[in-house]
Amino acid sequence: MAYYVYHNWTKHKARIHLGDCSWCNFGEGIHLGAGTENCEWLGPFRTFQEALGVADRTGEPVTPCKHCNPSRDTAKTPRGST
Repeated sequence: MAYYVYHNWTKHKARIHLGDCSWCNFGEGIHLGAGTENCEWLGPFRTFQEALGVADRTGEPVTPCKHCNPSRDTAKTPRGST
């Protein structure tokens, strides 16, 4: 499982995503070809904790993506199951 961090310094946020999240697209985001004046994608990272460490170092408030919910224990709960 790959994790990515979306860092937007103009909106002051760092968001952690699973690589296959539709908002992340393995670090490409939803605006293909967008510049890097306001934001960047960091990763891939092998674990949520590794991504969290990098996100923390951005100095921005860190949140997990509400769409893909990367903070859950993905090893025990497959995506889409309850």
